[in-house]
This record gives sequence, structure tokens and C-alpha cells, in this order.
Amino acid sequence: MLAIGEKQTEEKKEKFEFIDILKSFACLCVVIGHVIRGLRKGPIEVSLFLKDVADFVYLFHVPCFFFASGYLYVHSRPKKGKGYLKFVWKKLVVLGLPYFACSVFYMLAGPIMSADIETYSFLGIMKELLTAPIAQYWYLYALFEMFLIVPIVQLAEDRGVNSGWILLLFIACALGIRVDILWAKYLILYTCYFYLGVYFNQRNFLEKYCAGQTGKRGLFVCGAATIGIYVLYRAINSSELLGDTSMNLLQGVTKLLLVICMVGMSVAVTSKKNTMNRFLIWLSEYSLYIYLLHTCFTGSIRVILCRVGISSCWLHTICGMAVGVAGPVIAACIIRRVPVFRFWFEPLRVLGTTYGASQYK
Repeated sequence: MLAIGEKQTEEKKEKFEFIDILKSFACLCVVIGHVIRGLRKGPIEVSLFLKDVADFVYLFHVPCFFFASGYLYVHSRPKKGKGYLKFVWKKLVVLGLPYFACSVFYMLAGPIMSADIETYSFLGIMKELLTAPIAQYWYLYALFEMFLIVPIVQLAEDRGVNSGWILLLFIACALGIRVDILWAKYLILYTCYFYLGVYFNQRNFLEKYCAGQTGKRGLFVCGAATIGIYVLYRAINSSELLGDTSMNLLQGVTKLLLVICMVGMSVAVTSKKNTMNRFLIWLSEYSLYIYLLHTCFTGSIRVILCRVGISSCWLHTICGMAVGVAGPVIAACIIRRVPVFRFWFEPLRVLGTTYGASQYK
């Protein structure tokens, strides 16, 4: 979603095309998930199918972003601890500025757009920014935490610790620990997906996958696996035989398996040049703006449709998806023409700083 950096060679572009497709698909899932969740909070009667769609995409959409970030991180990580402070400073700028700008805007303008959003004082805004990230912006907060921690952890790998054990440690933490400390909550729950991307890159899993699968075959296998995993999850989830710990374990395993399936499907789509392939690659250029700004547009169109008397959940969903994607794309085209605005979203582009293939995702 947020991979912004220097122009890459054709070889690098091809290597990272599946990441572009993955983050575009995940962005679309985030938008439809928020559109349906927004309808469920309002007076609109939402169909059971749409509720299931929202519950489904919420299992894997943000974990896919963390996977993409981890995969790209391998190409920009500080080597053997050198340049760690410079690396962290750049991540603070690249992640911190959009996090600050969008969070403050949301807290100031949100109460005007929706009665569900509380009004914040100055001290309340500062508290939320530092300790309790709001809305979808928690992703930037958590990702920066990972960029602080993972380079240090990887020093152990550079000194001979098997990366597989590190991955298993992160997975164990994600599946077995639940904490209420907000600044640590997301780090514990989602670092395993970030490190899964690191592990896949280091072990060349996707190159091996590409060598052994055709596009249609891979898409079919991963699609069938996705349906099977989700059906099994729903069946077990509705049994009432599992306790909280077992349910957390089940959900964690389901998320991991679904992320791997989504990655596999992204690789399969990459292998065939067609309209869908080209659209998703094009859309990835705007994924940062879609992720950060879509709620402003989806919330606004929901209010407008309700005020003119439209109560069809399907029409709300279609319009919300269309506006939630098109609105940020148009906003991005405008913002990128005004350096003072673009600075808050893509500071390194404005400052003329480039470094490698990976920025955020």
C-alpha cells in the first residue's frame, strides 16, 4: 500500500508486482469492510451475506499489508546494525507525518461528519496520538513499532540464530497473548505477519511457487483453499465448544493461512497480463491515499444517501465502494500537485529523498 521510493528497474518492478497486486486487493477489502461496518452502525438493514463478507475480509486485509511491508523490508533493512538510527529516523518521517496529519484531521473533522465520533480536547488529541491510535491509522503506529524492533531482532539472525525460530516465536506470541496496553497490543498481534513476509523473501518461497505453478492453477488452488479454510473456521466458530483461548488460537491460525492464500493468489494474478492485473498494479500507486482517506468519502456518501431516502444496503455498498476508491484517487491527483499538501503524505518525495524499494508496505 505505501511502498514509495525511487524508480526501480524493470527486473525489480516485475519482482514486486505481486506486492502491488496484494496491497491493492487488501485496500479494496479494507474499503468494503469499512463500508459494511459503517452500515451496520446506522439505520440501514444489512443483508446476512454482506455481514459475512465484512467478517471475512477483516480476518486478513490488514495482515496482508504487514506481510507486504515485511517482504519489502528485506531490501532496505540496516545491515548488521549499521545505519539503524538513520533507518528509524526515515521511518519516523515517512510514517509519522501522515499518521499525525490524518489522525488530527479525523479527530477535528470527525465529529462534524458523524455523531458517532467523539469530540477531543487538545490534551485528548495528544494522548490519542501517543498512546492510543484511532481509526485505521493504528496501522502506521504499529508499523513504526515493528521498524524499531525487527532490525534489533534480526541482529540475532545475523549472528547465527535460525530465522525460522524467530518466526515461530512471533507466531506463538500472536496466538497466545492478549494485552490491553494499546501501544504494545498491535505489535504483539501483528508482527508475525510482518516477519512472515521477511521469511518468505529470505527463503525465496514465492520464486519457487512461480516456477512450479501456472497462473490459473495457482489461482484455483489458493481460491479453493481460501474457501475451505473460511468454511471450516465458521463451522468451528459456531460450535460453542471452544473457550476464549482456543478461539483466539483458531482465529490466529485462520488469519495466517488466509494471508498465505492471498499472497499465493497475488502471485498467480501477476503471472498473466490482463485487465485485472493492470488495474490492480495501477491502483497500487494510490493505495496510500485510499487507505488513509477512504473513510472520509465512504462516510460522506452514506450520509448523503440516507438523507435522500435511499436505504438499500446493496446500493449503499456499491456507491460506498466506488466513492471510497475514486475519491482518494482524485484527491491524490490534486494533493500531488501541491507540495505543501503532498509533504504530509509523501514527505520523502517532496524532500527529494529516496532509499530503496521499500517504504511502508
